[in-house]
Amino acid sequence: MMNSLLGRRRVVDEPARHNALRENVVAYLFMLPTIIVMLGVLLYPIISLFATSFYSRPTLSRPTEFIGFGNYLSVLSDPAFLPAVKNTLIWTAGVTLGQTMLGLYFALILHRPFPGRWLARMLVIVPWVLPGIVVAVTWRFMYHQDIGLVNNLLRAVGLGEMARSWLGNRDTAMIAVMIVGIWKGFGFYSLMFLAGLQTIPADLYEAARIDGASERQQLVRITLPLLKPVILTTVVLGLIWTSNYFEAIFVLTGGGPARSTETLPMFIYNTAFSFYRTEEAMAGSNILLLLVIAILGVYFLIVKRGRISAARGKAGA
Repeated sequence: MMNSLLGRRRVVDEPARHNALRENVVAYLFMLPTIIVMLGVLLYPIISLFATSFYSRPTLSRPTEFIGFGNYLSVLSDPAFLPAVKNTLIWTAGVTLGQTMLGLYFALILHRPFPGRWLARMLVIVPWVLPGIVVAVTWRFMYHQDIGLVNNLLRAVGLGEMARSWLGNRDTAMIAVMIVGIWKGFGFYSLMFLAGLQTIPADLYEAARIDGASERQQLVRITLPLLKPVILTTVVLGLIWTSNYFEAIFVLTGGGPARSTETLPMFIYNTAFSFYRTEEAMAGSNILLLLVIAILGVYFLIVKRGRISAARGKAGA
Protein backbone atom coordinates (compact mmCIF):
# COMPACT_ATOMS: atom_id res chain seq x y z
CA MET A 1 0.00 0.00 0.00
CA MET A 2 2.74 2.39 1.00
CA ASN A 3 4.75 1.57 -2.12
CA SER A 4 1.76 2.24 -4.35
CA LEU A 5 1.20 5.63 -2.70
CA LEU A 6 4.85 6.53 -3.16
CA GLY A 7 4.68 5.49 -6.78
CA ARG A 8 1.62 7.64 -7.38
CA ARG A 9 3.34 10.62 -5.70
CA ARG A 10 6.36 10.19 -7.97
CA VAL A 11 4.06 10.07 -11.00
CA VAL A 12 2.31 13.24 -9.86
CA ASP A 13 5.60 15.01 -8.99
CA GLU A 14 7.33 14.24 -12.28
CA PRO A 15 5.26 16.63 -14.45
CA ALA A 16 5.66 19.37 -11.82
CA ARG A 17 9.41 18.85 -11.83
CA HIS A 18 9.57 19.00 -15.62
CA ASN A 19 7.49 22.18 -15.66
CA ALA A 20 9.69 23.79 -13.01
CA LEU A 21 12.84 22.78 -14.91
CA ARG A 22 11.41 24.11 -18.17
CA GLU A 23 10.53 27.43 -16.52
CA ASN A 24 14.03 27.71 -15.04
CA VAL A 25 15.64 27.02 -18.39
CA VAL A 26 13.49 29.65 -20.08
CA ALA A 27 14.31 32.16 -17.35
CA TYR A 28 18.05 31.53 -17.69
CA LEU A 29 17.81 31.87 -21.47
CA PHE A 30 16.24 35.30 -21.06
CA MET A 31 18.98 36.22 -18.59
CA LEU A 32 21.78 34.88 -20.79
CA PRO A 33 22.42 38.11 -22.78
CA THR A 34 22.67 40.12 -19.56
CA ILE A 35 24.96 37.51 -18.00
CA ILE A 36 27.25 37.59 -21.05
CA VAL A 37 27.40 41.39 -20.99
CA MET A 38 28.11 41.43 -17.24
CA LEU A 39 30.88 38.86 -17.63
CA GLY A 40 32.34 40.87 -20.48
CA VAL A 41 32.21 44.13 -18.53
CA LEU A 42 33.50 42.71 -15.24
CA LEU A 43 35.48 39.56 -15.96
CA TYR A 44 37.41 40.61 -19.07
CA PRO A 45 38.94 43.77 -17.52
CA ILE A 46 40.03 41.80 -14.45
CA ILE A 47 41.72 39.12 -16.57
CA SER A 48 43.28 41.74 -18.85
CA LEU A 49 44.55 43.73 -15.86
CA PHE A 50 46.09 40.64 -14.31
CA ALA A 51 47.74 39.52 -17.56
CA THR A 52 49.09 42.95 -18.54
CA SER A 53 50.74 43.40 -15.15
CA PHE A 54 53.33 40.77 -16.14
CA TYR A 55 54.51 42.71 -19.22
CA SER A 56 56.77 45.71 -19.61
CA ARG A 57 55.62 49.11 -20.84
CA PRO A 58 56.05 49.41 -24.62
CA THR A 59 58.09 52.28 -26.03
CA LEU A 60 58.75 53.64 -29.51
CA SER A 61 61.93 51.57 -29.80
CA ARG A 62 60.96 48.50 -27.79
CA PRO A 63 57.74 46.47 -27.86
CA THR A 64 56.18 45.08 -24.74
CA GLU A 65 57.72 41.89 -23.39
CA PHE A 66 57.04 39.41 -20.62
CA ILE A 67 58.96 40.32 -17.44
CA GLY A 68 57.22 38.13 -14.87
CA PHE A 69 56.97 39.79 -11.47
CA GLY A 70 59.15 42.73 -12.48
CA ASN A 71 56.32 45.26 -12.15
CA TYR A 72 55.38 43.86 -8.75
CA LEU A 73 58.97 44.14 -7.53
CA SER A 74 59.11 47.74 -8.77
CA VAL A 75 55.94 48.59 -6.87
CA LEU A 76 57.10 46.87 -3.70
CA SER A 77 60.47 48.62 -3.82
CA ASP A 78 58.91 52.06 -4.38
CA PRO A 79 59.63 54.25 -1.29
CA ALA A 80 56.05 55.52 -1.36
CA PHE A 81 54.46 52.06 -1.33
CA LEU A 82 54.75 51.13 2.36
CA PRO A 83 53.53 54.57 3.54
CA ALA A 84 50.58 54.15 1.16
CA VAL A 85 49.79 50.75 2.70
CA LYS A 86 49.98 52.27 6.18
CA ASN A 87 47.71 55.14 5.16
CA THR A 88 45.26 52.67 3.61
CA LEU A 89 45.04 50.66 6.83
CA ILE A 90 44.58 53.80 8.95
CA TRP A 91 42.02 55.22 6.55
CA THR A 92 40.05 51.97 6.22
CA ALA A 93 40.01 51.18 9.95
CA GLY A 94 39.22 54.73 11.05
CA VAL A 95 36.47 55.44 8.53
CA THR A 96 34.81 52.03 8.95
CA LEU A 97 34.85 52.30 12.74
CA GLY A 98 33.51 55.85 12.63
CA GLN A 99 30.75 54.97 10.19
CA THR A 100 29.75 51.94 12.26
CA MET A 101 29.57 53.84 15.56
CA LEU A 102 27.81 56.88 14.08
CA GLY A 103 25.46 54.71 12.01
CA LEU A 104 24.47 52.63 15.06
CA TYR A 105 23.92 55.78 17.14
CA PHE A 106 21.58 57.36 14.60
CA ALA A 107 19.82 54.04 13.92
CA LEU A 108 18.98 53.70 17.62
CA ILE A 109 17.66 57.26 17.68
CA LEU A 110 15.63 56.91 14.49
CA HIS A 111 14.16 53.61 15.67
CA ARG A 112 12.28 55.40 18.43
CA PRO A 113 9.06 57.27 17.57
CA PHE A 114 9.20 61.06 17.72
CA PRO A 115 7.62 63.92 15.74
CA GLY A 116 9.27 64.39 12.36
CA ARG A 117 10.99 60.99 12.39
CA TRP A 118 10.28 60.47 8.69
CA LEU A 119 12.11 63.70 7.86
CA ALA A 120 15.08 62.79 10.08
CA ARG A 121 15.35 59.39 8.41
CA MET A 122 15.40 61.04 5.01
CA LEU A 123 18.04 63.61 6.01
CA VAL A 124 20.35 60.95 7.46
CA ILE A 125 20.76 59.17 4.14
CA VAL A 126 21.29 62.37 2.13
CA PRO A 127 25.12 62.35 2.49
CA TRP A 128 25.25 58.74 1.29
CA VAL A 129 23.19 59.34 -1.86
CA LEU A 130 25.10 62.50 -2.84
CA PRO A 131 27.82 62.05 -5.50
CA GLY A 132 31.26 61.67 -3.96
CA ILE A 133 32.71 64.54 -5.99
CA VAL A 134 30.00 66.91 -4.78
CA VAL A 135 30.66 65.94 -1.17
CA ALA A 136 34.42 66.34 -1.54
CA VAL A 137 34.20 69.76 -3.22
CA THR A 138 31.76 70.99 -0.57
CA TRP A 139 34.03 69.91 2.28
CA ARG A 140 37.04 71.41 0.55
CA PHE A 141 35.38 74.82 0.72
CA MET A 142 34.40 74.15 4.33
CA TYR A 143 38.04 73.40 5.22
CA HIS A 144 39.34 76.55 3.48
CA GLN A 145 41.76 78.39 5.75
CA ASP A 146 40.32 81.90 5.22
CA ILE A 147 36.68 81.56 4.17
CA GLY A 148 35.91 77.99 5.26
CA LEU A 149 32.98 77.24 7.55
CA VAL A 150 35.12 75.22 9.99
CA ASN A 151 37.60 78.03 10.74
CA ASN A 152 34.86 80.67 10.79
CA LEU A 153 32.95 78.67 13.41
CA LEU A 154 36.10 78.36 15.51
CA ARG A 155 36.63 82.10 15.34
CA ALA A 156 32.98 82.76 16.17
CA VAL A 157 33.19 80.76 19.43
CA GLY A 158 36.50 82.30 20.48
CA LEU A 159 38.77 79.47 19.36
CA GLY A 160 40.41 81.36 16.49
CA GLU A 161 43.86 80.11 17.54
CA MET A 162 42.78 76.63 16.45
CA ALA A 163 42.00 77.79 12.91
CA ARG A 164 44.48 76.38 10.41
CA SER A 165 44.92 74.90 6.97
CA TRP A 166 43.32 71.56 7.78
CA LEU A 167 44.12 69.97 4.43
CA GLY A 168 47.59 71.51 4.09
CA ASN A 169 48.95 70.30 7.44
CA ARG A 170 50.47 66.83 7.74
CA ASP A 171 49.17 66.49 11.29
CA THR A 172 45.52 67.19 10.43
CA ALA A 173 45.10 66.25 6.77
CA MET A 174 44.35 62.55 7.32
CA ILE A 175 41.92 63.25 10.17
CA ALA A 176 40.15 65.91 8.07
CA VAL A 177 39.76 63.53 5.13
CA MET A 178 38.57 60.71 7.40
CA ILE A 179 35.84 62.96 8.80
CA VAL A 180 34.60 63.49 5.24
CA GLY A 181 34.63 59.74 4.61
CA ILE A 182 32.71 59.05 7.81
CA TRP A 183 30.13 61.74 7.05
CA LYS A 184 29.70 60.45 3.50
CA GLY A 185 28.98 56.84 4.41
CA PHE A 186 27.38 56.69 7.86
CA GLY A 187 23.90 57.03 6.35
CA PHE A 188 24.21 53.61 4.70
CA TYR A 189 25.12 52.07 8.05
CA SER A 190 22.16 53.82 9.71
CA LEU A 191 19.83 52.49 7.03
CA MET A 192 21.09 48.91 7.39
CA PHE A 193 21.05 48.96 11.18
CA LEU A 194 17.60 50.53 11.25
CA ALA A 195 16.27 47.76 9.02
CA GLY A 196 17.84 45.22 11.36
CA LEU A 197 16.34 46.87 14.45
CA GLN A 198 12.86 46.68 12.95
CA THR A 199 13.15 42.87 12.74
CA ILE A 200 13.75 42.49 16.49
CA PRO A 201 10.48 41.53 18.25
CA ALA A 202 9.19 44.22 20.61
CA ASP A 203 8.11 41.49 23.06
CA LEU A 204 11.75 40.94 24.01
CA TYR A 205 12.16 44.53 25.15
CA GLU A 206 8.83 44.40 26.99
CA ALA A 207 9.88 41.27 28.87
CA ALA A 208 13.27 42.84 29.67
CA ARG A 209 11.61 45.97 31.08
CA ILE A 210 9.31 43.83 33.23
CA ASP A 211 12.41 42.05 34.61
CA GLY A 212 13.92 45.43 35.47
CA ALA A 213 16.57 45.65 32.73
CA SER A 214 17.92 49.11 32.02
CA GLU A 215 18.23 50.54 28.52
CA ARG A 216 21.95 49.84 28.53
CA GLN A 217 21.32 46.20 29.50
CA GLN A 218 18.71 45.89 26.75
CA LEU A 219 21.21 47.28 24.26
CA VAL A 220 23.97 44.88 25.31
CA ARG A 221 21.84 41.78 25.92
CA ILE A 222 19.19 42.08 23.20
CA THR A 223 19.89 44.68 20.53
CA LEU A 224 23.56 44.08 19.75
CA PRO A 225 23.43 40.24 19.76
CA LEU A 226 20.39 40.13 17.48
CA LEU A 227 21.81 42.89 15.29
CA LYS A 228 25.17 41.14 14.96
CA PRO A 229 24.52 39.51 11.52
CA VAL A 230 23.53 42.88 10.04
CA ILE A 231 26.56 44.55 11.62
CA LEU A 232 28.93 41.91 10.24
CA THR A 233 27.50 42.15 6.71
CA THR A 234 27.56 45.95 6.74
CA VAL A 235 31.11 46.14 8.08
CA VAL A 236 32.35 43.73 5.40
CA LEU A 237 30.80 45.89 2.69
CA GLY A 238 32.22 48.98 4.38
CA LEU A 239 35.74 47.55 4.47
CA ILE A 240 35.63 46.80 0.75
CA TRP A 241 34.18 50.18 -0.24
CA THR A 242 36.35 52.25 2.11
CA SER A 243 39.64 50.62 1.10
CA ASN A 244 38.84 51.50 -2.53
CA TYR A 245 37.34 54.94 -1.89
CA PHE A 246 39.05 57.50 -4.08
CA GLU A 247 37.03 60.67 -4.69
CA ALA A 248 37.45 62.35 -1.30
CA ILE A 249 41.23 62.01 -1.14
CA PHE A 250 41.66 62.91 -4.81
CA VAL A 251 39.64 66.14 -4.54
CA LEU A 252 40.62 67.21 -1.03
CA THR A 253 44.36 66.55 -0.91
CA GLY A 254 45.46 64.59 -3.99
CA GLY A 255 47.42 62.39 -1.58
CA GLY A 256 49.27 65.33 0.00
CA PRO A 257 50.66 67.14 1.77
CA ALA A 258 53.93 65.28 1.19
CA ARG A 259 51.94 62.08 0.47
CA SER A 260 50.64 61.98 4.05
CA THR A 261 47.13 61.02 2.83
CA GLU A 262 48.14 58.91 -0.15
CA THR A 263 46.32 55.59 0.11
CA LEU A 264 46.85 52.71 -2.30
CA PRO A 265 44.11 53.83 -4.75
CA MET A 266 45.74 57.28 -4.84
CA PHE A 267 49.17 55.69 -5.18
CA ILE A 268 47.93 53.62 -8.14
CA TYR A 269 46.41 56.70 -9.76
CA ASN A 270 49.61 58.72 -9.38
CA THR A 271 51.69 55.83 -10.70
CA ALA A 272 49.50 55.52 -13.80
CA PHE A 273 48.62 59.11 -14.65
CA SER A 274 51.31 61.23 -12.99
CA PHE A 275 54.36 59.04 -13.68
CA TYR A 276 52.89 57.14 -16.70
CA ARG A 277 53.89 53.69 -15.39
CA THR A 278 50.64 51.98 -16.28
CA GLU A 279 51.88 48.41 -15.99
CA GLU A 280 53.19 49.07 -12.49
CA ALA A 281 49.84 50.65 -11.64
CA MET A 282 48.13 47.44 -12.77
CA ALA A 283 50.43 45.44 -10.52
CA GLY A 284 49.57 47.83 -7.69
CA SER A 285 45.87 47.23 -8.33
CA ASN A 286 46.37 43.50 -7.92
CA ILE A 287 48.32 44.09 -4.71
CA LEU A 288 45.44 46.24 -3.44
CA LEU A 289 43.04 43.39 -4.24
CA LEU A 290 45.18 40.98 -2.23
CA LEU A 291 45.35 43.47 0.64
CA VAL A 292 41.55 43.78 0.71
CA ILE A 293 41.22 39.99 0.73
CA ALA A 294 43.75 39.82 3.59
CA ILE A 295 41.83 42.45 5.60
CA LEU A 296 38.60 40.52 5.10
CA GLY A 297 40.35 37.27 6.04
CA VAL A 298 41.63 38.74 9.31
CA TYR A 299 38.19 40.18 10.02
CA PHE A 300 36.43 36.85 9.44
CA LEU A 301 39.08 35.06 11.54
CA ILE A 302 38.39 37.40 14.44
CA VAL A 303 34.65 36.88 14.04
CA LYS A 304 35.08 33.10 13.90
CA ARG A 305 37.19 33.08 17.06
CA GLY A 306 34.59 35.23 18.78
CA ARG A 307 31.86 32.76 17.84
CA ILE A 308 33.95 29.83 19.08
CA SER A 309 34.63 31.58 22.38
CA ALA A 310 30.93 32.42 22.77
CA ALA A 311 29.96 28.80 22.04
CA ARG A 312 32.46 27.54 24.60
CA GLY A 313 31.14 30.00 27.14
CA LYS A 314 27.58 28.78 26.62
CA ALA A 315 28.72 25.17 26.84
CA GLY A 316 30.58 25.89 30.06
CA ALA A 317 27.57 27.64 31.52
